[in-house]
Amino acid sequence: MALNMIPIQTVVDYFRYKIVGSLIVLTCSSDTDRVKYAKELIQYGLLATTCCHSDCLNKINYGLQGVLYIDDPNCNLLNEVDAKYVSPNYKWLIIGEHVPVGLERFGYHSDVSFISLEKFSSVSETSSYKVPTSIRTNKTIYFEDVYVHPRDGMSLYSWAYWTKRAGLVISHDRERILRRRNLNKYPLRIASPLGGYSTDWYNGTYEQYMFDEYLGTLDSGIRVAYSACLLLTDALNATSERIETLLWGALISNSSMVLKLKTGSADLGGGMLRVLPERMQVLDYVLPLWPFRVGFTYLAERQSSSNMYVEPFTTGVWLTCLGIGIVLAVAQKVTSKDQMEKDGAFVSTLATWLQQDSSAVPQGLSGRWTFLVLSISSMLVHAYYSSAIVSALMSTGRGGPDSLRSLADSRYAIASEDYDYIRHMMFNIKTNWSDLEYLKAKKMTPNFYQSIEKGVELIEQGNTAFHSEYNQIYPHFKTFSDDNICKLQHVDTIPEVMSWVTTTRRGQWTEVLRSTSNWLHEVGLAKRLLTRMRASKPPCRAALLAERVKFGDVATLLTVTMLGAVLSIIILGMEFLLYKWKKLKTANSEDSRTAKPFRTRKHGITF
Repeated sequence: MALNMIPIQTVVDYFRYKIVGSLIVLTCSSDTDRVKYAKELIQYGLLATTCCHSDCLNKINYGLQGVLYIDDPNCNLLNEVDAKYVSPNYKWLIIGEHVPVGLERFGYHSDVSFISLEKFSSVSETSSYKVPTSIRTNKTIYFEDVYVHPRDGMSLYSWAYWTKRAGLVISHDRERILRRRNLNKYPLRIASPLGGYSTDWYNGTYEQYMFDEYLGTLDSGIRVAYSACLLLTDALNATSERIETLLWGALISNSSMVLKLKTGSADLGGGMLRVLPERMQVLDYVLPLWPFRVGFTYLAERQSSSNMYVEPFTTGVWLTCLGIGIVLAVAQKVTSKDQMEKDGAFVSTLATWLQQDSSAVPQGLSGRWTFLVLSISSMLVHAYYSSAIVSALMSTGRGGPDSLRSLADSRYAIASEDYDYIRHMMFNIKTNWSDLEYLKAKKMTPNFYQSIEKGVELIEQGNTAFHSEYNQIYPHFKTFSDDNICKLQHVDTIPEVMSWVTTTRRGQWTEVLRSTSNWLHEVGLAKRLLTRMRASKPPCRAALLAERVKFGDVATLLTVTMLGAVLSIIILGMEFLLYKWKKLKTANSEDSRTAKPFRTRKHGITF
């Protein structure tokens, strides 16, 4: 088949869309035609190599690579291509009369387009591409997307078309993306370690053990990873098939999760794994999740800063308190009896508001009522204010090292749980982490490794920072007093991106799993999963006694105070009416005595 049957501009536009700068042309045409074709491609900026054997693919090491395959019934090179050259890094364009049979060997992750020479003709009105009439020519070239499903086999779908006038037009790319995000209920095998599960102590199946909320943080690394794998399969419209393994990351046992992934017996790892050089040779990391906190836990003394700014109330609350103070001061002045009390009304209000002794207490009933309301309001406001200060001291007043270097320079000794990756990957080797090496040089002792029970005792003594996985040490905090819990501090040593859900190295599901994993993070499902499984710090009960004050907290107090102030005015009115009534009664009695003089007879004498 001649190489010039398809316009070279069509090939160039396709590979430019795929962001490919290097191209290998697999064809068994004559040497003259191959050289001529390569020169034409080079003129368009594509670095082209033509060959009649698949060995030239062995020279590809890095980056995206374009492969143009010209099908020839007499020389079927496609059957000779190694499966490792069919991956998202290799952009294939196949030109031929019919779909080559060898395409059935390609995987789900292949990126292959096909140009059928049978459709290289005039545009059909019934074509699914819907080429606009304004750009139709007698040479419209159709690109078919080659979709290879492991169970359903190979199929072709419309993807794009090319005309000399419009160039390459992508018409069905959205359908292509959705098609690769739908595995059509294909079973993905999940290798899940048993961990601490045993029928001797747990009365239920392994599936129930994975989702038992009463187990807390037990085996959280396995349960988070297994739940994440189920989220991935659900998002891809796949089904799950669980493969139970005895071990987690070992490479020497037939019942190991890593070994299942290495050999391709499983598609996903149901246990969290950290990134290690030897694992990167056999695994691909698809979903970053971090249910753990690994680092030093210690007790730090609470310290308050002398210049700490505390703002217990919002602006609205302060303005309302100012209004209440003015209202009470006015009420105090109005209800005062004499001039001395009126002059000291504002001072008395301010003194009582600040809980100071005040001698200018009114003598009347309404004045005393106002003073009582003022005193109670002052007491409650001070109670809220003190609560806010205590809350601020509890939340921001802790002191202690917050980095590995400051921990090395502090008074704390260090110890660590004797755990495999902690011993062999952090403290027993020299790292390129300067802060960690500085800490080890200053603090490590011969009795550095201790059991977790001993580590909890060292933390409780208050002079040692113990290194462990937080999920493992968390259950032991139930032995701590509330004062110890309030002083707990933590310095992390391992970043979150170190822990991942894994899959088979360069497997056919790697790219679609990574894409779906990004979607899980974007919509918040991954974070929600971690929140449900991650062990949080135990609450400090002393801090729960004091909370920051909001306007709603003191709204009732302010309302009652206003009612008390209004009631004092009403009492003043009643007191004034009572005074007027008594004065009127006194005047009437004096008038009656003046109108009727006192008369008496004694011994016949009238006075």
